[in-house]
Amino acid sequence: MQPEKKISFDSISTLVTPIRLILGWQFFSAFLRRVINDPEKLDPNSPAYMGHAFNHFLPHALFIKPMIEFLITHVHLLYIFLFTFTIIEGLVGIGLILGLLTRLSSLGATLLSLGILLGSGWLGSTCVDEWQIGIAGIGCGLVVMCFGGGLFSIDYLLLKNRTSKILRLLTSGPFDLNSVQIRNIALIFSIIAVFITLFTYQALHNGLYGKLYNLSKVPKIEILSANLYDNGALKMILYRVDGPDTYGAFVRQIIVSNDSGNIVETFDPNETNVDKSKIKNFYFNKIEPNKYSLVVPLGAKAEIDLLPTQNIKLEKGKYKIELIDVSGLKWEKDININ
Repeated sequence: MQPEKKISFDSISTLVTPIRLILGWQFFSAFLRRVINDPEKLDPNSPAYMGHAFNHFLPHALFIKPMIEFLITHVHLLYIFLFTFTIIEGLVGIGLILGLLTRLSSLGATLLSLGILLGSGWLGSTCVDEWQIGIAGIGCGLVVMCFGGGLFSIDYLLLKNRTSKILRLLTSGPFDLNSVQIRNIALIFSIIAVFITLFTYQALHNGLYGKLYNLSKVPKIEILSANLYDNGALKMILYRVDGPDTYGAFVRQIIVSNDSGNIVETFDPNETNVDKSKIKNFYFNKIEPNKYSLVVPLGAKAEIDLLPTQNIKLEKGKYKIELIDVSGLKWEKDININ
């Protein structure tokens, strides 16, 4: 009977090389897109600026909503954050691809993926793609963190004879652990990964129980507040909370009707009828009129003053405001004139 052959830890670690390379390219390619392929993504004056996408995350982000809101209301800090985030993505990506400081890089990939998951995990108009990207990055990051870079890594070439525990924690190589400790680490990482996966799937998509929903499929505008005056003037705060991030909601008409259902005022909120100075935007994404309608991007919130279109005197009582989108969607709110 032949004795059992022992396989080195570095040889086993080499099996996860495809995961390391693909995860590394995922982050390094994001760096390349913003810095080389499409530098307008880091230009605050460009429509392609990634600050707009960051604003899209706000309505249903998990746990980090206050941070997002703070950054999109402080545009200089937003630029610093996005630029720093891009540099970190590049360093994490190249570290994983080369197998340099592999465990530190995989920790960075795990944390970046967690941030992506919490911020944009609810987006995806046809499927839950942002959520899938986030949880896949977390799972792959944890695996690479455990195994390190393997034989095809700079860590192995430079540090294979080093015995420093701190270096191994940051780079690659076997841990000084027994089988029970390794089993416990595997169990802890598995529990963390599964918990994050199931919790966010339920919180963002109602996917475990209840009716599955997709908040980025159909546009929704919330009328947070509305004041109707007796001369027909209207002041509203609008907030776009749902729908695709790739295009806006387009409000072509605003109707005010009384308690009997009779229309008492109609607004056509295009650039001819809406004074841009009467729109107070709160966030980076702006609500603005165009030639045909009022454009409301995802994550945008603004206070809008509409002047009366006719000489009228409205009586005290209950009224209803309806926003009508070009698609036929309607959003409404009941208000009173006291």
